[in-house]
Amino acid sequence: MSDDQADSQSQRDEHDRVVQDWTQNAKRNDDENYEFLRSLKNRDYGFEPDELAGKLHQQAFQIVDCTRCANCCKTKTPEFSDEDIDRIASHLDLEIDAFIETYLEVGENGAYRTRQKPCPFLGEDNRCTIYEIRPTVCREYPYTDKEGIVHRTMSVANNTQVCPAVFWIVEQMKHEAKASRRNRKNK
Repeated sequence: MSDDQADSQSQRDEHDRVVQDWTQNAKRNDDENYEFLRSLKNRDYGFEPDELAGKLHQQAFQIVDCTRCANCCKTKTPEFSDEDIDRIASHLDLEIDAFIETYLEVGENGAYRTRQKPCPFLGEDNRCTIYEIRPTVCREYPYTDKEGIVHRTMSVANNTQVCPAVFWIVEQMKHEAKASRRNRKNK
């Protein structure tokens, strides 16, 4: 086996380990993760939450291969902005009304979202068939690299149930917080 093949296998193994941990522990850790995320608003853990989350976000997506998971595409109904609708309808060579009628519905908050799960643009290979022009919310998901994570604790906690990368990020943040508390006690 070549070094590249061994590295590739090692990456697949790490991905599988993270997904298995998420599958086994996300529901069980849900309340704890939510409480931890809420505590980031009021407690000093010795790190800046946005900075750490951004760093961990980069690491997480070196491990988790979205195309081997695609759980967000299978379980969520993403919202489409007017710009998204225009761009995607044009790409699919559809009139806007035909695109909306075929793929979208109006959600509780009045925004357009996909009318079905899994997403109608998810291919059988777990790859987005409109990836280059996908909706903005899909492009930015899971938002763990965006500023203000302490103001999105509910959505981040909910996303630990959807995305193994988000679960991994929160678990790593909890480990960092525990290590920081230990270091402070030992000083």
